Amino acid sequence: MAMGLIVFAAGVVIGLVAAAAIGASMMRSKMVLPERSAHSFDETCARVEQVVGEAQGWGFPRPAFDMSAKLAEKGALPPNVARIRQYSVCLPPVAARVLGDTPKLSAIMPCTWSVYELADGSVWIAHMNIAMMSKVMGGTVGAAMQVVARADASFMAKILK
Repeated sequence: MAMGLIVFAAGVVIGLVAAAAIGASMMRSKMVLPERSAHSFDETCARVEQVVGEAQGWGFPRPAFDMSAKLAEKGALPPNVARIRQYSVCLPPVAARVLGDTPKLSAIMPCTWSVYELADGSVWIAHMNIAMMSKVMGGTVGAAMQVVARADASFMAKILK
């Protein structure tokens, strides 16, 4: 009887550890979403600027950052990457809700999107999986992030079409 309980308890512990490991692995692979663009690098960047610029209340709190130029200047641009431009995207009322609840999240704000072109000529947009993050966060922050997730999905559909 005691041996059966020990085996059962060990099975539960092993199962929980395995589930946690699988969950963590899945979250890591889904935390940042790369989406291929059918457009050139310059056209994709122009579409990002247009779509966000036209959205009510949304904006870029700081200028786009040419990461590839900075890396090239330091001799550190990877050979598989041709260009990278980062955009900071924000909806101030949502940012205020998130920061009012959890100021430490300022470390991951505003949302950053990256448009990058690989050496093979393919162009991609990478962005955080805000929908997944909203579920992890829950509460006030999760609800605010759902607003951002819906906008992200709409923006990406318009940019990538």
